[in-house]
Amino acid sequence: MRGKKRKFLIGAIILFSLLIVYLISYKYLIVPYQIKELNDNMVIDGIPYKIGDKMDNLDLSILQDNGWEEDATDDKSISYYNENLGVIIFNGFPDFSDEYKFILFRTRNYNFSVFGIKVGGSASNAQEILKKWGYNEKDDTTYVKGRIIVGFHYDTGGKIIELDVFLKSSDWFRKGNYK
Repeated sequence: MRGKKRKFLIGAIILFSLLIVYLISYKYLIVPYQIKELNDNMVIDGIPYKIGDKMDNLDLSILQDNGWEEDATDDKSISYYNENLGVIIFNGFPDFSDEYKFILFRTRNYNFSVFGIKVGGSASNAQEILKKWGYNEKDDTTYVKGRIIVGFHYDTGGKIIELDVFLKSSDWFRKGNYK
């Protein structure tokens, strides 16, 4: 009986250790790979930013020169809006060390593609492409892979009318910015 308890305890310790290693490596190894995969397959004409880029490192004059206007600012996010192109949001999270990063791009224009999916394309084709890339269907128009959410809206004919990409925070406790 003593040997069984010892084996169970050792097994539980090993299992717990593997869980801790997975949770730590997920944040630092798996997620950055998914973000790199997204950025390698995402094209935004006229904006040289990639999802996850630090706002401090970006030349925001590019936005202003191309007609983008600062839409809203609070202690957690800064957004820019261009009527013809869409919305860009920079957000600060605890996992980003209170740095603002490019986390969302939403558009109704044809200047954006992700994995070859564009505004004006087929919604059913988009669903197939996202599933092929390993995204899990959250609902009919939202697909998730790790912390990345790709969503689209389509009309009654199945034609995509709005497309967005969002990088959600890994702040499990939803505490917001640390000050």
